[in-house]
Amino acid sequence: MSVVLTVGKREFDGDDLLVLLSGHNVLPQLMEAMVVDSSLRSLECSAAAIADYYHAEVAADAAFLEKKRAQLRLEGTREEDLDFFISRPVLLELFKEQRFVPLVGSAFLKLKAGFDSVLFSMLRNKNHELTRELFFRLESGEESFDALAGRYAEGREAASGGRLGPLELQHLHPALARVLSTAQPGVVNPPVVIDGFGVITVLHEKRSARLDDAMKQHLVDQLFREWVKGEVLAFFY
Repeated sequence: MSVVLTVGKREFDGDDLLVLLSGHNVLPQLMEAMVVDSSLRSLECSAAAIADYYHAEVAADAAFLEKKRAQLRLEGTREEDLDFFISRPVLLELFKEQRFVPLVGSAFLKLKAGFDSVLFSMLRNKNHELTRELFFRLESGEESFDALAGRYAEGREAASGGRLGPLELQHLHPALARVLSTAQPGVVNPPVVIDGFGVITVLHEKRSARLDDAMKQHLVDQLFREWVKGEVLAFFY
């Protein structure tokens, strides 16, 4: 089979290349890059935007961009593609801004409940009869949550006296998230069974998510990742 790739002194034929791509899990990344590039190639950005993006690198080394072009040539990039790969990071941010920033508001409203975070105490034990007994002790005020969690909790919460958070509701077990999303602060919630454990909880504080700059960026990145997955499925499968 003929050589299809040369890296340094090594030459690879098609079979070698496929083994490398699949064996090192590079193929999924390559597929994603291909569908993204197909959209980025229709965009343009200014020389000023590129200069601004590489400002720190050029300030440290005035020949940075020429060295980067030389490296791309060495790696096999065609001359007509050099400018694209130099500008690709700028084009990627431009694409995200044009395509997904307008969707951020509606995405936040749809997903906000999952972004809300909670501070809470939890006690898990696989002995369900014991968890019922512990619940009644807590409800009556006979013993404190942290004391019982330290003695009886069988999860990682035992090390912190049962206290956990703040954690986003979307990152909790769905059954636990349902309990805490409707719980009243300070009230001991009756035990529920989650993954075989009897689970007692107390909500301390619920923090409502805000659409600040960090959240906007998080949503843009999430929408982008979902778009990439859809495009890969549509293009390759």
